[in-house]
Amino acid sequence: MKKKRTINKNFIFICTALFMVSIAGSRPLIPLYADELGASHVEIGVIVALFSFFPLFLSIKLGKMIDSIGVKGPLIASILFGILSMVILSIFHNLSGVYISQIFAGLAQLVFVLSMQAYSGQFSKSKLREYYITVFSIALAAGSFAGPLLSGFLTDSIGYSPVFLTLGCVLVGVLPFSLFFSGKKVLSIQHKSNEGSSLQLLRIPDLRKAVLVSSIGLLAKDMYIAFFPLLATENGLPASTIGVIIALNAGAGMFIRGFLPWISQHLKRDVIITISIAISGVIYILNPLFNHALWLSILSIVLGFCTGICQPLSIFATIIALPKERVAEGLGLRLTFNKLTQIVGPLSLGSLSSVVGMPGIFYACGVIILMGSFHPDKLPFYRGRKSS
Repeated sequence: MKKKRTINKNFIFICTALFMVSIAGSRPLIPLYADELGASHVEIGVIVALFSFFPLFLSIKLGKMIDSIGVKGPLIASILFGILSMVILSIFHNLSGVYISQIFAGLAQLVFVLSMQAYSGQFSKSKLREYYITVFSIALAAGSFAGPLLSGFLTDSIGYSPVFLTLGCVLVGVLPFSLFFSGKKVLSIQHKSNEGSSLQLLRIPDLRKAVLVSSIGLLAKDMYIAFFPLLATENGLPASTIGVIIALNAGAGMFIRGFLPWISQHLKRDVIITISIAISGVIYILNPLFNHALWLSILSIVLGFCTGICQPLSIFATIIALPKERVAEGLGLRLTFNKLTQIVGPLSLGSLSSVVGMPGIFYACGVIILMGSFHPDKLPFYRGRKSS
């Protein structure tokens, strides 16, 4: 039994880490590559938003499909989608290729994450589920750290197209490992409610707070990956340095998660989340004021700490707020709002850049994030009904 658990752990870790090396490694390059191809900041915002556009509408349906057919087929399909997205980027040297690639990359990440979470959560014993979910989470963070670091240095050496092809080859290496996953149907909670009844869950005050926190935390994380490369390029930093700074951000998020149990014992969850969001907003406002790699690296690490705290705690808060029989449904609702944030954020901020410039985007995003640090009970949306 212990040997089988070790094998499962290794497969989960290797597949997830390598997959994220490719997908996370390509994401900081996309704004830079699109900019090189002549895209405006508005177009870059659209390209970044495309990554999450179809997942916004398909996440619940794909989750139900994985429940019914098992994880093996969708897992293999997600890797093939990822390979296709990299091949398109390496072959078609135009903005049309970038647009199409991001559609496939977004679907690849959605299906992969849903499949791996479903596989990790299928075991009957609670401790076993927590064990595999922890392994998956660490692998996700590790790949998100190594990917930008690798792609940044390679881009300065060999250029964009060869790097995208290399990242595609990394995904090819994941395929053999995916074949070892079980083809059995996932034993998970079935979604019996439609989308209308799912939205009724927002009547729960603590769930509204958790969804809001999750959306703000994701905005802070994703807008940094999308727009920091452009800001750093304006300051004359090379792609390798940009890759290191973004990798430090991901590494800080991975590092701080190991201390979350200790932090949670010494501070209330609401206090931790509020401080993390407020500091994230301040970091955004400070970014345009510095152009030295050292100071930008420090800001990146601090932001990584904050977003690394915010996301896991928002998941925990979501689970606590939900009725036991509707946990999976509520988590799906949270994911839907996350994807909506990933679409609205790049589109609105990308459009704003034509008026205020790239530094203005960071100031605006910082103000939005700071507004989110106000205690939800002070906002009209949350007045009246309080959690018990």
